[in-house]
Amino acid sequence: MIGILRIFYGAEGTKPWLVLACLLLAGIFEGIGLASLLPLLSLAINDGAAEGSALVGYVESALAVVGLKPELGLLLALVVGAIFLKGLLTVVAMSYVGYAVAEVATGLRADLIGRLLKVRWGYFTHQPVGRIANAVSVDATRSGHAYLMAANFQVNAIQTVVYSVVAALVSWQLALAALALGGVIALSLHFLVRITKKAGRRQTERTSELVIYLSDALSNIKPLKAMARAGKFANLFDRKIRQLKRALRRQVISQYALKNLEEMLVAVVIGIGFYFAVTRWQVPVSQLLVMGILLYQAVSSVGKMQRQFQKAVLLESPYWSMRTLIEEAAAAEEPNPGRAVPSLVRGCSLESVTFAHDSEKILDAVSLEIPAGGLTVITGASGSGKTTLIDLLLGLHQPQSGRILIDGVPLGEIDLQAWRGLVGYVPQELILFHDTVLANITLGDPNLGEAEVREALEAAGAWDFVSAMPQGPHSVVGEKGAKLSGGQRQRIALARALATKPKLLILDEVTSALDPRTERDICQNIDALSRDMTVLAITHREAWTEIAERTFRLEQGVVTLVKDEGTLKRPA
Repeated sequence: MIGILRIFYGAEGTKPWLVLACLLLAGIFEGIGLASLLPLLSLAINDGAAEGSALVGYVESALAVVGLKPELGLLLALVVGAIFLKGLLTVVAMSYVGYAVAEVATGLRADLIGRLLKVRWGYFTHQPVGRIANAVSVDATRSGHAYLMAANFQVNAIQTVVYSVVAALVSWQLALAALALGGVIALSLHFLVRITKKAGRRQTERTSELVIYLSDALSNIKPLKAMARAGKFANLFDRKIRQLKRALRRQVISQYALKNLEEMLVAVVIGIGFYFAVTRWQVPVSQLLVMGILLYQAVSSVGKMQRQFQKAVLLESPYWSMRTLIEEAAAAEEPNPGRAVPSLVRGCSLESVTFAHDSEKILDAVSLEIPAGGLTVITGASGSGKTTLIDLLLGLHQPQSGRILIDGVPLGEIDLQAWRGLVGYVPQELILFHDTVLANITLGDPNLGEAEVREALEAAGAWDFVSAMPQGPHSVVGEKGAKLSGGQRQRIALARALATKPKLLILDEVTSALDPRTERDICQNIDALSRDMTVLAITHREAWTEIAERTFRLEQGVVTLVKDEGTLKRPA
């Protein structure tokens, strides 16, 4: 129960005390309406039940304070008005709850995405993308519904208090019997709540695992289909789907079992009590009706409160799963203590840089200079550490020893965001979004319009084929750019890197999967671009070393200068 209350009172962007105040006022008006019911019925059927009734005495005393008498019309207006105000306040409260549900779901999504964009690069190397996708799409929605169920739980809790108080005014024995009866029924059926909570937790876990599997499968669907192994791969999903089905089945069974068993038990007890009240105790009809209504409402409200609690615990696990993921991302936030603003006038350098993944040494006391302007190439076999060197230069990893300098200033003293803002980067495994060419280049940057996009496309040698597409730069490229050829995807990625007019352009094996002619065309584009910016290319292809001013070879963690023309091209 504590977890449910924490969701209601602790969810960010909500006003739980406003909801609680409206619900309390609604409960008070409902109590007034119920309290006026006994004298109203007594007057209507004239059975004398009002005489000697403590509840009727309280109502008459309250009316006397304002100079009114308990007449039929007044009592009827009082009952109707109280019920009307109770309904109005409940609608106001629950309308805000509807707003808060959307606020909770979207707030969790925004918080998670914001945290993820600030984490260290190493966080993503061990975090399944499917877990994040499931959290943003499924868990966030269910978390919003958890807040709704927690609010409904508050409604039923207040109603239980109201009915118990009014019942106590009629007869404290009645109130005690109602609470005892409701408590016994709730305790006897609480095992169904535990089953539901366990099933909800399993649903959250199995759904996350299923989305992780599916995300990985769709990322590799082409080779699976090419080898006719998609059907066999589906066997991996079967166990997760069976487990998810069992969890969902238990949820449904336990929810309906709780509701119907409660109603059956309450009906039996009310029926027995009504029989004895009429045949043995000769209770007046009006008083019996009011007592029956109060008893039924009090007992039922305990049952409703338990059912809302059951629904809330079912949806509790995705909320806390989201909070856990957000906290993990917050703990992995990338530090950025530097304050110096870089300019890249002189160049970059590494001084005796050593780096290792776990116990495997990747770079061993590497030192090299990358002068500003011109094209510098780093070659080496696959796995020699070329990409790791780039990651260190960008501050994505930290060296175990040595220094990385930008214009002579240690990278640790430089504002990483400002430094990366000077960089255009084309990775080896480029990814285009299932969106337009324009969106793939601007990446949501409001400072980049169609004019800047066209300029970047022309610089990358991509404008001719983009302008020939059905909708030009507004054409959708397909999933991961599937509607484009390999060379076209590389040029779009290059245009994306050039759109912000970077001072340093980093290219990581950008032509490794291209044919010689396409590679030659891209090399010509890069050669022309290197006259106006610093270009650092990671490659093992000979076409790049032919146009480079300076070439380094990286082998077994050691770097060697193999080409240096001495005179680098400078901006005209």
